[in-house]
Amino acid sequence: MRMSFSLTQIVLAIVAYLSILFLVAHLADRDLLPRWLTHHPATYVLSLGVFAGAMASNAIFELAWRYGYGYLLYYLGGVLMFLIATLLLLPLLRLCRVYQLSSLADVLTFRYRSQWVGAGVSLAMSLTLLPLLALQIQAVADSIHILAGATDSLLPAAEREDGLALLFCVIMVVFAILFGTRNIASQRRNTGLVTAIAFESLVKLMALLGLMFAAVYQVFGGFEAMSDWLAQSAEARDMMGHPLQGGATRLLLVVFFAGAVCMPHIFHMAFAENKESLDLRAASWGLPLYLLLISLPVLPITWAGMSLVHDLPREYTGLALGLGLKSEGVAATAFVAGLSAASATIIVTTLALANMILNHLILPRNVIQIGREQSLYSHLKLLRRSLIALLILAGYGCFLAVNGRQSLAELGLVAFTGTLQFLPGIIATPYWHGGNRKGLLTGLAGGLGLWATTLLLPILGTPQPGWLPALAIDWFSDPSEAWAVVCVLSLGLNVALFFAVSMATSVSDEERVAAEICSMDDLNRPMRRSLGLTSAGQFIDALAPALGDRTARAEVRRALLELQFEETESRPYALRRLRGRIEANLSGLLGPTVAHNILNRCVPFQPDMNGGTDDLYLIERQLDKAEGQFTGLAAELDHLRRHYRQTLDNLPIGVFSTAPDGEILLWNRSMEEITGIPARRTLGSLQTFMPQPWRRIFSDFLTDDNEALLKQEVVLADGSSRWISLHKASAEGRGNSGDKVVLVEDISDLERLETELLHSERLASIGRLAAGVAHEIGNPITGIACLAQNLDYDLEPEDVRATARDILKQTDRVSRIVESLVNFSHTGSGTGDTQLVACNLADCVDEAVHLLELDHQAKPVNFINECNRETVVLADTQKLLQVFINLLGNARDACGDDGYIRVRERILEGFAFIEVEDNGAGVPVDIQSQVFEPFYTTKDPGEGTGLGLALVYSIMEDMNGSIHLQSPVFEGPQPGTCMTLQLPLGRYDSEFRLEM
Repeated sequence: MRMSFSLTQIVLAIVAYLSILFLVAHLADRDLLPRWLTHHPATYVLSLGVFAGAMASNAIFELAWRYGYGYLLYYLGGVLMFLIATLLLLPLLRLCRVYQLSSLADVLTFRYRSQWVGAGVSLAMSLTLLPLLALQIQAVADSIHILAGATDSLLPAAEREDGLALLFCVIMVVFAILFGTRNIASQRRNTGLVTAIAFESLVKLMALLGLMFAAVYQVFGGFEAMSDWLAQSAEARDMMGHPLQGGATRLLLVVFFAGAVCMPHIFHMAFAENKESLDLRAASWGLPLYLLLISLPVLPITWAGMSLVHDLPREYTGLALGLGLKSEGVAATAFVAGLSAASATIIVTTLALANMILNHLILPRNVIQIGREQSLYSHLKLLRRSLIALLILAGYGCFLAVNGRQSLAELGLVAFTGTLQFLPGIIATPYWHGGNRKGLLTGLAGGLGLWATTLLLPILGTPQPGWLPALAIDWFSDPSEAWAVVCVLSLGLNVALFFAVSMATSVSDEERVAAEICSMDDLNRPMRRSLGLTSAGQFIDALAPALGDRTARAEVRRALLELQFEETESRPYALRRLRGRIEANLSGLLGPTVAHNILNRCVPFQPDMNGGTDDLYLIERQLDKAEGQFTGLAAELDHLRRHYRQTLDNLPIGVFSTAPDGEILLWNRSMEEITGIPARRTLGSLQTFMPQPWRRIFSDFLTDDNEALLKQEVVLADGSSRWISLHKASAEGRGNSGDKVVLVEDISDLERLETELLHSERLASIGRLAAGVAHEIGNPITGIACLAQNLDYDLEPEDVRATARDILKQTDRVSRIVESLVNFSHTGSGTGDTQLVACNLADCVDEAVHLLELDHQAKPVNFINECNRETVVLADTQKLLQVFINLLGNARDACGDDGYIRVRERILEGFAFIEVEDNGAGVPVDIQSQVFEPFYTTKDPGEGTGLGLALVYSIMEDMNGSIHLQSPVFEGPQPGTCMTLQLPLGRYDSEFRLEM
């Protein structure tokens, strides 16, 4: 073991190896390496090999000496965590992916909604990781001393030379700065860093496997010879005879299991540098395979070290193997294995800790003051690089303070026991809604306080408490198992305080919502709240005071690109999504606390008197994206939701829903067909952005007190028209100002049918009057013929003029009859427009009576017109004539031989109430609700169509009037019927056209 390397050779080896890492990272960052290689799941799996730091390359040999096969628990802890990835790792990954959480402090801050949680976790994590950093530095520093032949410098001594260790730390600072902070936000993977760490893991694995083959074939001479040596070696048999069921052994599994998720460098590679759950699924079997391979060389190398009988510390068995064989290649391989493991752990750990400290200790204190013309990115990059340098130097300081008094395994157990304190908070994040920030911080303070006084301070030089070794002997029969005692006590105190304080104190509303979000993975419950901003472009001006113009513009455009929105986007739904995406991106850049505060200050939600409600449209979009991911009851409920949603979407009647602020939440296919407006343009937009004429019609109806509008004409831009019927209801109950649901029925075909039926009914009435018309016209024609014959005998001019006047009278009579019939037959055959004009009520009744009296075949009745000759109503003259003809005709058919029909009016509050009363047979009470329905008649077949009263009802609606039926009116065998019409009063100077 006299072989040694010069310091120059060692430094050149370190520089050469790290230069190769620089080159790999540089090529990956510049996309000069194939993308299939840098983004392959295997690269991600190998990058998780950072879990196997100097503990796996050096300290693992001491664990094998102390615990025999128990050393495997170091690997089994990580294997177990990734085997049950679906229980803890996948929920954490989804949470980190959606909300851009890049560290353990981010996750706990998001879950417990407290800046103090992030600050406390960041500070505590930095403290617990100092022994881990010292472990890596000590492994490299001691390896340098061993290779240089100065093995006596491994012991605590004032003259210990650690200049090369400092040089190694400086090189680590440069590498971490160059390739760990190239991407400011956690949105993108640091491809160079991931590829370099994966390369280091591969080098580490190859180096250890090379040491194993050297041990088997160069030390023992083959596997059979090694088996023979094991059979003869009492020391080897004693080492392998340690029971795995010991209490300390079980605690090894617990601390290493916790380290697989709580250690910040492992968390960073598993979540911050991974955005795909498929990669994590690949790691659930790929990482166990890697750890299995890297664990295979441990025992052969350890046995080879036993057979060579060296005086080096056990953790440097690999170097002892090279020195014992006097093989520079084996020694260099062992050194490279330790160097690669240590460098990877230092780089990723300090990068993760720097992000945590920056996001939770520096930025929340408003240390950075950004002007509108400055870039936030450059300030953040400088701060991160400075923190990385300080952390590495802090680890070097801890290494100097330890001064070789502790072995690598002891340093590792101290660090893993410290990070174990974060496991209760992590497990509670997705699974315990009752945990709160007070309980978490109290538990961490108790557990870490006990850990620091019993484990951390003693390795730095303070005396160990006297009760600790005694308790270790009592519990584990070994005073060196003090770490196990502290593990039990500190974790028990942590859990007890966390549970007790959380149960004794209340959970805030923010914590309750965050707990639900964490338990539902990325399917959170977004709230529908209104923003003061009306377009996406306004976000830039709003965020500029906090981020600077350049950063604000870059972040808003990045969020718009990710959401595939335009800068002119104005839909409230889209603006809420944009705000959420910006907050998530800023969370990856600045941490969740700072991002949340910036958005609340710069882009606050508007106060809502009704409180925020669930954003159902966004929730449904998220549920649609998650199709196929549900199982059990969740899958059944999602299937039921889709069924009802599809049913609603396929309804043959239009349905849309609006929020109190006018945002459109629902727009089914029938609405698209009726209005010609696609759902993608309306959903999530304000009702005021709807094109005309629909905006005016729906706005007026929603603000009106009436819950129904039975007939409304819509004149479209192309000149065509539609007729619709509207009904509305409140989603929260009648009379509430909550969401509104509106039913829109297209009655255009029905309206056209009614118009045609009205014309047909009018023609039918003319047909019934044909005989009377012929008789009425026949009498004046006969008179005209006689007068014309007398002209041959009238010689006096005065007689001729008298005869001519008589002829003109008779022709006027004929013209009036014909004109009345023609006008009556043409009414309603046009476009269906209603012209409201001043109409004399008594004259209209007289004309209707005159037309009905033309039918001489009808039964004679006494028509009595008692209407005031001065009463004027607003109506369509021809349509009102149709109303009176139908009503008077029905009344005449219902009367007997001595029947009479009386028409009178009364004035009340600006309306005329016209009563058409008869003394006929009346209308039975049980059918009165049906008389206004189309095709309903009580007459014999062939005597009526059943359309008369239905058309009367329709005409009265068109004229803003109404009709009511009363029967019986009198007592006796002829109870009679009274039809009451209501029309607004008018005057002769009030003539206008009303578009219905």
